[in-house]
Amino acid sequence: MKHLKTFLAICMLSLFSFGSVYGQDLAAATELYNAGAAALNTNNYPGAIDSFNKALKMLETLGEEGATLSKECKDILPKIYLRYGKELANSKDIDNALIQIKKAVETAKANSMADVEKEATDLIPQILMADATSCLNEGKFAEAITVYKKLIARDPENATAYLRIGMCEARLNNEEGAIAAFEKAIQLGDKEDASKQLSVVYLKRSAAATKTKNWAVVYENAKKSNQYAESGQANKLIGLSGVQLKKFDEAIAALESYLAEDPNAKDKNSTIYNLAVAFEGKKNPGKACGYYKQLLSDPTYKAIAEYKVKTELKCK
Repeated sequence: MKHLKTFLAICMLSLFSFGSVYGQDLAAATELYNAGAAALNTNNYPGAIDSFNKALKMLETLGEEGATLSKECKDILPKIYLRYGKELANSKDIDNALIQIKKAVETAKANSMADVEKEATDLIPQILMADATSCLNEGKFAEAITVYKKLIARDPENATAYLRIGMCEARLNNEEGAIAAFEKAIQLGDKEDASKQLSVVYLKRSAAATKTKNWAVVYENAKKSNQYAESGQANKLIGLSGVQLKKFDEAIAALESYLAEDPNAKDKNSTIYNLAVAFEGKKNPGKACGYYKQLLSDPTYKAIAEYKVKTELKCK
């Protein structure tokens, strides 16, 4: 009997000690929870996150007694991560913003908070796009490309990201990279803007080739430029190179289109001269004479025009 009393006494002491420690843990966890709430009220997000996480770790060891407070910690942490991520993004601390928002996604998913998970998931590409566009606007083209590629890794069908990569590559004079990006943007549905950008790339190539009088390259790239977006400048280059390459029909059509678009162009008379040459090359003296006659009072072309009209073509 004496041994039984001693055993019961030990059991009672153990239960008292366990209950005492148990209560102390709950009190400590509650204190951490309250510290997290206080930090949150002052927008001290790192402090709030630290306190709520410590509280949660303790509460998860307390079973049913800590269940209610534990759930509250789990409910609030994803929202804090999201708020903190937004604040960091607004202050342009993009890398750390993305870390917090990804934590928001993970914790919201783990706790079946679909609305928070969706908001955080949707926010990531928005932040990446804003960051990349900021780099683009600041002339940080290589950095912008890096961020746009991160966006594409998450959203491979993002035509806008490919379009802007093309714009950055063009500014970095990487024509092949620009062309590949613009073509991908067109493939993904951005036909208007990407086509205009491609047109400009080929137009610049065509114009550059006039310096070395590589008329075949001028002609080829001006034609490609017009395939994506027709322009007066491309028509002019097609006309000039077409005359030199004896592609008179294409030259005439392009030069007439150029003049129709801008009847008072500064280079109107040089365009008229090339039209005269093209019609002469086509053995159409009537049309050639009509254009040469328009140049009889022009100081630059007067001599050649008089010779063609009066001597060679004997225009009426």
